[in-house]
Amino acid sequence: MLKNKECSYCNVHINTELEEYFICQDNFIQTKYFDTEDENTFCSQECFCNYVQLEQIDPLNEE
Repeated sequence: MLKNKECSYCNVHINTELEEYFICQDNFIQTKYFDTEDENTFCSQECFCNYVQLEQIDPLNEE
């Protein structure tokens, strides 16, 4: 495994031997969004959600 990776959303450098990081385990999303394994690396859940354009919808607060 590579020792250093980069967050695919914010480009923060991640030392994979010392720092926590996130990857998507879903096969469909992997094939849809990532060309390589290195592109499936995120420094936070928030970065992953932004990368796949996840948006929260609250029907009770829609204007």
